[in-house]
Order: sequence, then structure tokens, then C-alpha cells
Amino acid sequence: MGVLFGLGAAVTWGSADYVAAIAGRRIGSHRVVLGFHVVATFLLALLVLGTGSLEGVSAADVGFFVLVGAIGWTGYACFYRALAIGPISVLSPIVSGYAMVTLLLAIILLDERLGVAAACAVVVSVFGIVLASSGLRHIFRVERVDAHGLLFALAAMVLIGAFVLGVSVKADDLGWLAPVFLARLFSTVFVFASLIKGGGWRFPDRSPRVLWAVVALALLDTAGYISFNLGTEHSDTAIVAAASAPYAVIPVIAGVMFFHERPTPTEWVGVGFVIAGLVLLGIAVG
Repeated sequence: MGVLFGLGAAVTWGSADYVAAIAGRRIGSHRVVLGFHVVATFLLALLVLGTGSLEGVSAADVGFFVLVGAIGWTGYACFYRALAIGPISVLSPIVSGYAMVTLLLAIILLDERLGVAAACAVVVSVFGIVLASSGLRHIFRVERVDAHGLLFALAAMVLIGAFVLGVSVKADDLGWLAPVFLARLFSTVFVFASLIKGGGWRFPDRSPRVLWAVVALALLDTAGYISFNLGTEHSDTAIVAAASAPYAVIPVIAGVMFFHERPTPTEWVGVGFVIAGLVLLGIAVG
């Protein structure tokens, strides 16, 4: 079940990347981050109020999620900035390396362990991610802004990997909902504080298409974290993280279909390895 929930997170997060790329190119990446954080926090607050999920939260938990929120704010700002200025079919697979960051942190900090078969599946997935990102060599041959996209994507990979672990690490004690809400709440506070001074919180484009894109992004991204946390109730965090890594396959396909991007044959082989790694992981822990 943990692998299935991880795959659910992959599907929703992958779809969110596509929506974020569209909205970010219309209203700017920072406004996208703010918009979907506000919507997601509001919806999660309704769930929390209706379920009383915060009853077991302590002051120490609040302090922990303030830190997690700061990490999430920085990670999402880097990620959506990358999507706004670079090719989604190349940069999204790079950010999908967050899963390996989460996996390594789970092994180091939570003392989790992978079996031999599961570890082999992870290696196959990592190899696929490297191949899917082989277009990096092209980035440095074009405009400087694309190189900036690469740097933002790499920073997002590390930060989001830490954020995902932070959201899930207290799920056993607080349940699946409270950690998602608290992490999103404090991320929203940091995002709003960083934008309000310069007036960046105002939306220059309020067309229904953009507004619905922000709402869809909030729903998809939040669903991913809920699915991930539910997965940790059935399997180790490391397993769920590895299962969620193939989310980049969806943005690659979306980039080809809708943005007319052209991954190389090597990148397509990489996508195949990512999928194969997921199948092997499901067999290994199923």
C-alpha cells in the first residue's frame, strides 16, 4: 500500500508541475506560489476544524513546523521559478531527485533501512532520473536564463526533499492531516511576508483560467502530500519517497504534448528506467 500511495503522490505532483508551469508563465512564479499556498491552507483549515486534528499538537511541534515551513517556502519559490524560465521536460526530472534526498535523510535521521531488492529498484530509478535529465548539456549552450533555471531546480531538489521528510516525519504521532496543514500554514506565512512589502501579492492577471489553475494547483499539490503521509502509515518513509520519484514522467509528457519540447532519445530511455524502477520497487515491497 505504501508504494501505491507513493505513486498517487507522483501522479498528483506531476500534474501540479504542468499546471504550475502554465500559471507561472502568465502571472509570475512568486504569485503562483502565494496563490496556491493561500488556497491550500484555507481548504486544509476547513478539514482541520472539522476533524479536530490539532488536538495533539504541542508547542514543540509548532516550532518544528515553523522550520519546515521556512524550508518549504524557499523550496517552492526555487522550483516554480525554475519552471517559469526553463524547459519543464528537463527541469522537472531534476527536481524529482527530491525523493532520493528524502530517502537518504530518512535512512540517516530515522534509521530506516531498505532491503536488497528495494535498494536495487531505487538505483534503477536514480539511473533513469539521470538519463531523463541528460539534456543538461543543452542548457549551458543556450541563454543564461536557462542556466539559472538549472540552479533553481537543483536548489529546489534539496529543499523539497527536506520539506517532504519534515511533513511526514510526525505523521505517526499527529496523524496524516495535522502535519500537512501546519507545514502549509507556516509556508504561507513566509511566502506572504516575503511578497507583501514589494506588492508582489497582487495578481495582474485575474482571468478565470489563471485563477482556476491556481486552485487546481493547490488541490493537486495538497493531495500529493496527503497521499504521501497516508503511505507512511503503511511503509517506511524511504519506500514511499522512492515510489513517488517517477512523478517527473508526467511533466515530461506534458512538455512534449503542450509546450512542443523535444526530449532526446536518451531522455526517453531514462523515463523508461524510472518506470521500471517503480515496478521493481512495487514487487520488492509488495
